[in-house]
Amino acid sequence: MLKGSKLFFCKNEYGAPHGMIDLASCTTVKSADLKSKKRHSFEISTPETTFLLYADTEQEKDDWIGRVGKAIVRCSSTYHGQQQQQQRQQQPGPYGQMQGQQFGHMDDDSDDDDIYYEDPNNPNPYFND
Repeated sequence: MLKGSKLFFCKNEYGAPHGMIDLASCTTVKSADLKSKKRHSFEISTPETTFLLYADTEQEKDDWIGRVGKAIVRCSSTYHGQQQQQQRQQQPGPYGQMQGQQFGHMDDDSDDDDIYYEDPNNPNPYFND
């Protein structure tokens, strides 16, 4: 389960998580079928270690690679610098117009917000039951 910048993993979808990867310290995520010699595998790398994980289907593997990759990017200092720059551009200028308006609309990353959604009614913030 992906929760913010933390990836909790377990042996199957019904088991309790037995480990956690902090994606803030990760550098890459990619397919690992050749390396592991198993289908639907992918790896997440940190400077110290590489984790091999397995999905049930190729589509599920691709989904995990995409979501984990987005989470790694969101944890990076480059992403945070771009976010701060966009926020400054959205501040009203001296004539009431937004500072970035003359260049057209800004990209909307709202499709990525689902990996950071936190249900306020969930009593346990680490699990989405």
